[in-house]
Amino acid sequence: MVTDLPDQPENIVKSAARLRILQTTDLHAHVLAFDYNNNRLFARRGLSRTAVQIEHARAQAGASLLFDSGDFLQGSPLADRLAQTPQAAPYDHPVITAMNLLNYDAATLGNHDLDFGLAHLSAALSQANFPVVSANLRLPAEAVPQLKRFVILQRHLEGHDAPLRIGVTGCLPDITLRGAAGFDPSISCDPMIPALTRAICDMKREGAELIVVLAHCGKAAIDAEQIKRHGVDVVLGGHTHEVFPAPEAPHAPLPHSDAPVMISGALGEYLGQMDLSLTRVQNTWQTQAAHIKMIRNPLDAPESQPLVSALAPHHNETLITISKPIGETSHQIDSFFALTANNSALQLVARAFTSALSKDHAESEWAQLPLLSAIAPFRTGGLNGPRYYCHIQTGALRLRDLDKLYSFPDTLCALLLNGKALRAWLEMSASIFRQIPDGSHDHTLHDPEFPSYLFDVIPQLDYEIDVSQPPRFNERREQINFGRGRISALSYQGSPVTDEALFVMAASSFRARGVMPVLPEKDTPHLLFDTGVSCRSAIRSYISKTSPISLAARPSWRFKPQANTSARFLTSQRATSDPDHGISFMRNTDDGFAEMRISLAGRQKTQEPCA
Repeated sequence: MVTDLPDQPENIVKSAARLRILQTTDLHAHVLAFDYNNNRLFARRGLSRTAVQIEHARAQAGASLLFDSGDFLQGSPLADRLAQTPQAAPYDHPVITAMNLLNYDAATLGNHDLDFGLAHLSAALSQANFPVVSANLRLPAEAVPQLKRFVILQRHLEGHDAPLRIGVTGCLPDITLRGAAGFDPSISCDPMIPALTRAICDMKREGAELIVVLAHCGKAAIDAEQIKRHGVDVVLGGHTHEVFPAPEAPHAPLPHSDAPVMISGALGEYLGQMDLSLTRVQNTWQTQAAHIKMIRNPLDAPESQPLVSALAPHHNETLITISKPIGETSHQIDSFFALTANNSALQLVARAFTSALSKDHAESEWAQLPLLSAIAPFRTGGLNGPRYYCHIQTGALRLRDLDKLYSFPDTLCALLLNGKALRAWLEMSASIFRQIPDGSHDHTLHDPEFPSYLFDVIPQLDYEIDVSQPPRFNERREQINFGRGRISALSYQGSPVTDEALFVMAASSFRARGVMPVLPEKDTPHLLFDTGVSCRSAIRSYISKTSPISLAARPSWRFKPQANTSARFLTSQRATSDPDHGISFMRNTDDGFAEMRISLAGRQKTQEPCA
């Protein structure tokens, strides 16, 4: 993609100096090309592969910069195990070791970099040889002294004596602080645009001539917040794991007031490359054009051997740790149809939640209220690709399998809520589905913009989802439709759920932080307590107590029947047709998914043996 900035004579652009900006984002500790959850190599992922692309890109450029837009410390057993096993000083974090080896110039923090607390974050960043910046994230200076509002870097461009001074800052939407970080009152985010404006003014006061914002937010948020303006020259996004511009994107000029935006996917599969054409006019630098290229790692690409060697001790220790057995399963456990039917993998987690909370619930003043549990699928393909599904074969369950069932270090909480809030919760979840007209065939079932981690199921309830109605919420949890909604026939143990009925809900700390639609104060779910027990620990304990696992999914939610109507959806190519749920295979797609058809006319059976 080539983004033209304000028109200049052709000869000026041709004689312009060049600056190459390279970006990774949302590495989630995938610094090696090894898939610890499935005990095999990834096809394309891993910073160790991207490192080869970085080396080539730098060699071709006279002046270059390498940045990361956040969420680099969490998300792989290679790094996550360190948060549970205190390390002696000096601290050795594999992600920081890798980033130091690649000579990153700066990074910003994402929400998941805060998941393990400030002490862990500070210990990891104390090892970093690169600055970490954010204009609006507020952390106690005494706890995380490494975080700076901005940094000014310099690069000498070919044919020019005066160096280019590059101001670099970052930003993080406060709505993303919904996990463990949200419970720490010392962590907060200022509104992004005012904070960025102040940082940009300060950087320019200190002589910055080019402003780069490392924004841990996706394209929609970048557009909504107008980050591309306000004196910004380059925006490097993240958080959503999207690739922007698409690798095949044609020439697409932006308005002159906008800065070029680049978002390089996730998990070390892509390297973003932006070549800026700059000219010096009246002792100041001006950007003439931005040439953007998304470099995807080839299949089974070689890894950087210095990086692999440096991380070998961490890799070997991780393999030993995650191979420990925790139980057995007598059926396959998967998430292939978790977004289209009752799924025993989700219900296994839901039972683990209620089991872990049952004692505290029974001893509380709310013991007379029904105990429910909410859980959403994390591994459902999407932007993370056709291999990103939970798939656990019959036999031994090992520590690595916990990450397939629950991917984040959230803690287990109890919420008090009424029936009105419960219905709104389910309406938000049901908004993942597109509207499917009666009598239509093979419309796309799922909204690709709506994240699967917002599709909560509550298996103790019974309810219908009417996808002939429009969704009530968008992917940002904003109400967009005030009609009758999609949830009907909502009941608990055979009795209709009224707006005034009260329940206790076992849910993750991520949910307890308010990842819910806005409700009147009297209807807003109330946090009763946080157990302090991690969700993964609760699942591990339940598996150990009930092994071997043999769990059939309870009939709970269902689509409201629509005569002579079908829809289509994508899933893993390991999935097979499921006539009991009206699901039949259509084709394998070029990008590695299987496309399935689901009949919405009603199904004969509603149980599945362990997903």
